[in-house]
Amino acid sequence: MRARQTSVRVEIDELRRRLQEAEETLDAIRGGEVDALVVAGPEGERVFTLQGAEHPYRVMVESMNEGAISLGLDGIILYCNSAFARMTGRPLDQLMGKRLTEFVAPAQLPLLNALIAKGHGEATRGEISFASPVGEIPTQISLNPVQMDGNDVIGIVITDLSERRIREQAQEAVRLRDEFLSIASHELRTPLSTLVLHLGLGQRLIAKPDVDRLTQTLRKARDQADRMTELINRLLDVTRIASGRLELELAPHDLGELVREIVEQLSEEADRAGCVMRLNLEAGIIVQCDRSRLQQAIVNVISNALKYAPAQPIAISLEKYGGEAVLNIDDRGIGIDSADLARIFNRFERARSSQSGGLGLGLYIAREVVTQHGGSIRAERRRGGGSRFSIVVPLNHRARIA
Repeated sequence: MRARQTSVRVEIDELRRRLQEAEETLDAIRGGEVDALVVAGPEGERVFTLQGAEHPYRVMVESMNEGAISLGLDGIILYCNSAFARMTGRPLDQLMGKRLTEFVAPAQLPLLNALIAKGHGEATRGEISFASPVGEIPTQISLNPVQMDGNDVIGIVITDLSERRIREQAQEAVRLRDEFLSIASHELRTPLSTLVLHLGLGQRLIAKPDVDRLTQTLRKARDQADRMTELINRLLDVTRIASGRLELELAPHDLGELVREIVEQLSEEADRAGCVMRLNLEAGIIVQCDRSRLQQAIVNVISNALKYAPAQPIAISLEKYGGEAVLNIDDRGIGIDSADLARIFNRFERARSSQSGGLGLGLYIAREVVTQHGGSIRAERRRGGGSRFSIVVPLNHRARIA
């Protein structure tokens, strides 16, 4: 019994000594004499300290706008500053002691793991998106191998790229606006000038009656007015699309009949281009669509083929696959460069802007209209030359999209 009491007394003394030591350590931390971090891991607790002359650097790291992390070679966050906590939208105590990989977008894990592996032995950098409660935060991270309290760690500096991306997007928007205004002013000025000339000629012909010449002049003036109307309507459509106000009035329509009407409508344009349009249309394909909008999309695509494939035949085919209608427009024109295939459906983009007019909106509007019908549109190079545009729409699209 006496021996057991002695053993308990020794244990109590040891606990008192450890408690006093802990209190002294805490007092030192509170007084700024020692900055310490204790991290529990599979190998037990590890203590990392920043003392004395290093205190100004700790203050600097805490006050910087960039995120700062000390990362263990096992991927554990040993230390991070408040800036990184703000980036991720989490308090510090939910970050330190956790793996850095827990705070990145899942798709970024392979890249982050590769950067960490490289950062063990050399300085490296890359771009990573961190996850936060408000969404993904794009960042640039710089990794350097360093030593802290005799332990090998990775020092990481993280720069938030959100504002930079916003500035870049704003600059790109300004560039597109300026380019658009330049193109639009040119495209609108041309038919307006021609219209004014024809109207002036018409006035002179009225004074000296020549019915045939007057009729021809008025027809040309009407053509230029129609062209201006089309350009203005395209601009309005872009505004509606951007604001989500492009409404569809869906009803059942025979797509083959619609395509035949479009080909007839474009017959004069095809004659001027020297193109023969050959049709192979499966009968009885009924689709739920906004007739005028889908007609607009198909006209834009066929007109594009007439523009870039003059004096060449154009093959237009329509068939049904399962629950979808597939319309293919094949030309034997100049073709589309591989680099242009991904961007010709964007606003104000033209595959060969230096050689052709137009606002660069026709294919963009076609894509948006087809997409709102639940379908898709794509372009590809044809073997042997030329291009193929494929429009795919479901037979029973029932959603009304505004």
